Amino acid sequence: MNPPVILLAAALLSAVAGVTALLVLRRRLLVVTVDGHSMRPTLEPGDRVLVRRGSAARARAGAITVLRHPAGPGTWLPLPPEAVGEGGQIYTIKRLAAVPGDRVPGGLGPGTALASGTAVPPGCLLVLGDNPAQSVDSRQLGLIPAEYFVGVVARRLGR
Repeated sequence: MNPPVILLAAALLSAVAGVTALLVLRRRLLVVTVDGHSMRPTLEPGDRVLVRRGSAARARAGAITVLRHPAGPGTWLPLPPEAVGEGGQIYTIKRLAAVPGDRVPGGLGPGTALASGTAVPPGCLLVLGDNPAQSVDSRQLGLIPAEYFVGVVARRLGR
């Protein structure tokens, strides 16, 4: 082979490898912008976070998580239209307070339907905002289906 053909083949191979790596990363990582006050002071409106996609089965209590919001009437979390993310997907960010098998913590406040000390059943998550006065979470909604789990916040990227 002559040198220009080799260089062209190497450049093409490099480009294919780069695109492949980008596609793999996109399937594993997600960037979400915080919109709301439910996670203050930990996260502020406008903060961007890097989310590592994964299974709810691997998540641990205490982690800040991103949940997918199912669109349509009768869904588990009423959100304003401005909360719609790219591609029409709606996400919400909450702290994972308990996973299946964990006990429901006490002190969730009056009006919650969750009995303190009972075990979280399989397929459910208990999520709480860090700012209870500004958060719609398991205190009002009860347990959240684990199927809505998207991933865990790996780090804050800033604004």
